[in-house]
Amino acid sequence: MMISVLLVDDQELFREIARSMFEATGDFKVVGEAADGVEAVSLYSACKPDFVLMDVQMARMNGIEAAKRILSSDPRANVVLISMRADAEYARAADQLGCKGFIAKRDLDVDVIRRLLAPSSVPVR
Repeated sequence: MMISVLLVDDQELFREIARSMFEATGDFKVVGEAADGVEAVSLYSACKPDFVLMDVQMARMNGIEAAKRILSSDPRANVVLISMRADAEYARAADQLGCKGFIAKRDLDVDVIRRLLAPSSVPVR
C-alpha cells in the first residue's frame, strides 16, 4: 500500500532531499509540497495525505500552528513535526497537539517514519 505524504518546509532543498528519500522506497508518494503553514493547511484539505511531515520554524505560519489547525479540522491526521534543532520543547508541543511525533532533521529516515505511523499503544520517541 502506497503512503501519501505532504512535505512542508520552507527550504526547497530539504523538500527535494526528503521527496527523494521517500520515493526511493517505493512505499511512499509525495502528493504535495508547501513552503509554509498557510500553504500546508490549504494543501492538506485538498490532497488528504496519509501523513504530513512539517518543519516547525517557517514564515507566515509556523508548523505548530499549522499542525494545530490541521488536527482541529481532522483529528485523525498524522502529523510529524521536524526541525534542525533537537528541542525537547518541540517534542512536548508535538505530543500536546496530538502529532505522531517530533524528529530532528538529522535523525530523519524512512524507518523512523514507519515506526511513528505504525499503530501502537506506546509512543515512539
